[in-house]
Amino acid sequence: MTDISLQAVSRHFGKTVALDATSLQIAGGELFFLLGPSGCGKSTLLRLIAGLLEPTAGRIFFSGRDVTDLPTDQRNAVMCFQSYALWPHMTVRQNVSFGLEVRKVAPGERKRRVDEVLDLVRMRELADRKPNELSGGQQQRVALARAVAVSPACLLLDEPLSNLDAQLRLEMRSEIRRICKSAGCTTVYVTHDQKEALSIADRIAVLKDGRLMQVGTPAELYHRPVSSFVAGFVGQTNLIPGTVRHRSAGKLIIETKLGMIQADGIARGDEVILSIRPEHLRLTEGPAAGNHFAAKLVETTFLGESSEHVLSAGESAGAIELKAVSSPPVLLPPGMVQLSCDPASVVVLEA
Repeated sequence: MTDISLQAVSRHFGKTVALDATSLQIAGGELFFLLGPSGCGKSTLLRLIAGLLEPTAGRIFFSGRDVTDLPTDQRNAVMCFQSYALWPHMTVRQNVSFGLEVRKVAPGERKRRVDEVLDLVRMRELADRKPNELSGGQQQRVALARAVAVSPACLLLDEPLSNLDAQLRLEMRSEIRRICKSAGCTTVYVTHDQKEALSIADRIAVLKDGRLMQVGTPAELYHRPVSSFVAGFVGQTNLIPGTVRHRSAGKLIIETKLGMIQADGIARGDEVILSIRPEHLRLTEGPAAGNHFAAKLVETTFLGESSEHVLSAGESAGAIELKAVSSPPVLLPPGMVQLSCDPASVVVLEA
């Protein structure tokens, strides 16, 4: 398995800085996601790893080998683009075999490897079909099989599910993880879909404006973001400005427009931003333990297994809009309600 190391890698397009002094360590066999809004530099970073772009500065290593100046074929980095780029006149088997033929793999070994990866992606029974006879999800599996067949040092996926409908995207998430893990590939996966990243990644790097904001497991990014940008981008959250009024043994009391809120943690400065996930805000019939405050329930959306609530809290002149999620659903008419949350659920961020 190939580990990937980026050391202060930058890429400029004229005066535009697409990627700025980014350093990353990706472990062999890891399913590593690059996540961020459009224009953040994630696709540029993927192309730099692939060798499709040259860095303006910095070095790239595959298992300690400097590949910065090597072309794609000498890196053995295989990239799957948003379009599956399958040959329409070839069968599934012929498409998967194509890369092996280019590499002049012997016919017997070629057939063995094609059969192996077709079994891996569960497409052996459709091996004689043409791409136009396949669904979008099946075409995606063929593209992955073709990439995996050549035993790449790393597999690079650029928003591979973007052309699929919502239901098929859900089905393919677990399939992509299964295929990549079974093949033993080091995989770097670009997406702007937070749920896609949270559901299948080993670790995630969040980028903004060409800069690396945070790297961590899905749970670390979701529960312990290091900035309000990461907190707001990775899932939904409520961001509440506040001022620290008391510190004691890892406990904080913060003054906000909602009132005093207790939080576990530390704060370097007095001005902070609190992040509270919607599922951590509970609608209660009266005051509860921990943090509690009054809010006006504006509307409720029934989602089957849960309900999503939009609320307004604080003085009317400076009211803050909040979102809460209740599971099982709580259905109440609009009006005044009580909200509560545990101090451990309040994440304190720098303002």
